[in-house]
Amino acid sequence: MLPLFDAAGDLATETLVFANELRTNESLSLEHVREISGARLAVSKYTANPTVAADAAARTAAVEKYVPLLESLVRKKDNVALVNQSRNLRYGWNSPLEGRGNAFSLEDIEHERGMAWMLRAACKRQEAVCAVAERPRAPPTPTRHEEDDERVVPIGGSVLSTPTATPSVSVNAPKTTPLTGGGTPKSPGPVLGEAAPVVATILREAAGVYKHAALDVLPPLKHSLGGLRPNELLASMADAMRCVCLAEAQAATVRRAEEKGTGHALLCKLHIGAGDLFKRADVALNEHVSDFNFFSRKLQAYIYLGQAMHRARAYRALAEEAWEATEVGEAIALMNEADKQLQRGRDAASETDWWRHAALEESEAAVALRGKYVRENELVFFEKVPAKSSKRLPEGKVIVSEIDPPISESMQNLFVE
Repeated sequence: MLPLFDAAGDLATETLVFANELRTNESLSLEHVREISGARLAVSKYTANPTVAADAAARTAAVEKYVPLLESLVRKKDNVALVNQSRNLRYGWNSPLEGRGNAFSLEDIEHERGMAWMLRAACKRQEAVCAVAERPRAPPTPTRHEEDDERVVPIGGSVLSTPTATPSVSVNAPKTTPLTGGGTPKSPGPVLGEAAPVVATILREAAGVYKHAALDVLPPLKHSLGGLRPNELLASMADAMRCVCLAEAQAATVRRAEEKGTGHALLCKLHIGAGDLFKRADVALNEHVSDFNFFSRKLQAYIYLGQAMHRARAYRALAEEAWEATEVGEAIALMNEADKQLQRGRDAASETDWWRHAALEESEAAVALRGKYVRENELVFFEKVPAKSSKRLPEGKVIVSEIDPPISESMQNLFVE
């Protein structure tokens, strides 16, 4: 599992004090003006992307307080008067999903609403980014691929002895797979443990917010957008981010399955499903490329790298299944296919040090596993290694979906009818 894409959380807004800009009247009391003004100020104080889970959760709470207040204001915008009616309000935002460092000044409160919903989604997914970043990583040393290695393995600062084999939890596995390090998988990546379902749920919630933005909030804005506009106001970008969140939720789920020793056949299908979700994100961007002036190179790289890494893991799972069936030549050929996928993602991995390190771990682990198969084949099995494996990747299995956010039913009404 890759370190998650964190740039979406860089979305930030400039300070705007509604209490200085909105005129109170019978529809909008001073108390209500102060409430929404305070809520927006609480959001605007976060000028940097949180890197600690508690700070990310606090930012989410601030945005979730502001959004329903803004929804109420938008619904009654015709009743709202400005203190200075000679000019429009200006809402200042950046656009990390454009990736050019530009600042945007928006004058339509509907555009402010769109940005607020996208910020709500970005803040929610940043909670998952922080949660994954705080987990220890499994060391991808060659000895992790030796079934009888009795040495202790340091995991996240502790020393865990190798336990006895644990039965596989999947009926698809031809035989059980021993776990290393008390639930630490042999493949590299974060050791999520019981955090995995929490991470997956947070990402599914973020996907639900992006879905709402893509289907309900942003489409009506299309014809009111100028030539220079933040990518966060485009429904196609919201849909792409929805797919990214689902891909990451699936990745967290399959990572936990690896930790539990789930059978290789099911792991293969789950990895393909994660790769398919990254592919959907790629399609969402490329089919609407004319919507964008630019879009984030980092986002493009992450989507491409996600596809490559999960397809490589799928081939690895097939290879391990072939190995357990003593189809050693096929296992080596499948690891060759896994290596091809990793090579395709190499350039994309160079976008961040985290991704580069994760890709290097993956490559080293694949080389170690293939080396084990080659040595055993040379000493024991003497099987011919086909130029291309006869085994094909099965159809992917997607087991995650969006969790829809609470919408209008929970929105309080600021206004007196």
